[in-house]
Amino acid sequence: MIELIQQNKLEEFKEALKNSEELQIHRYLYEILNNNSVEVNEDSFPCDRYQIEFLEGLQLYKALEKSEINEDHLKQYAILLVHLAFITSTHIQYLATEAMNQNFYLSDLEHIDNFRVLPEIRESIQELIHLLKNNPGEEKSIANLAVAKAKISNSIGNTLEKYEIGEDMLQFAESFEKVGETETAIRIHQGIMNDFECESVKLSSGIIPEINHVDDRPEVEMEIFNKAKINFERLTGQKIQEPNRVHVTERKEAENLAEAAPPHDQTESPEPDYSPSPSQPGLLGKIKRFFGKN
Repeated sequence: MIELIQQNKLEEFKEALKNSEELQIHRYLYEILNNNSVEVNEDSFPCDRYQIEFLEGLQLYKALEKSEINEDHLKQYAILLVHLAFITSTHIQYLATEAMNQNFYLSDLEHIDNFRVLPEIRESIQELIHLLKNNPGEEKSIANLAVAKAKISNSIGNTLEKYEIGEDMLQFAESFEKVGETETAIRIHQGIMNDFECESVKLSSGIIPEINHVDDRPEVEMEIFNKAKINFERLTGQKIQEPNRVHVTERKEAENLAEAAPPHDQTESPEPDYSPSPSQPGLLGKIKRFFGKN
């Protein structure tokens, strides 16, 4: 099918779609190319085929984007793929909950076909985000894809580096800001700051603000924290009063540092409305509430 698209043999491509019995995405694309409206939900595809359907659909989209396809048809197909990505992420989140109820990570059950998460699914959603960024008026679709990717990341978090989840959450917040969901974006940035703060600050009572906190976070995690902080301050108009952190690269050095420093004047304090504190729920606690509303 890809070759037919590349050769701009769109009528032959449509015939191949019509005769295909492999995947539902072929049938829906055929309907779109024949000027028929298509609406899909979670029952439109077999749930154990969501990921395969999306991956195949993306490959077709990448080829169609470079073809002579009607622009309206391509846009309708993109909307279909975004919807399928969101359905897929919701199903993966459901599977993760089911696994957790059995005291397993979802990755522990990957030997069971129905519980397997394909390793390329996250990056394929990211690829579609990058493709849609080239088109005007796709902010809502990009926001939905950002949510879908973050939901999947949260569901398989034990298989990812912490910074990978943080990058997805930053994208989630930034895409929501672009569609006017500023309050949600603020809360996401707040959650990122809570979760990417150094452990010594999280464990501190805050009674002695002059104390030095050992900061052994990797550079990439500090960068995610700082991006969230900058966005948080920009959106709220509040200036975050940061604790005294001493960054070290090795834990052995950290253990030998003095825990206190000579006191100095600090009179400025942040506004109370949004300022993060170690006692507030972390990023992964907050994320489930956001997704429950989508």
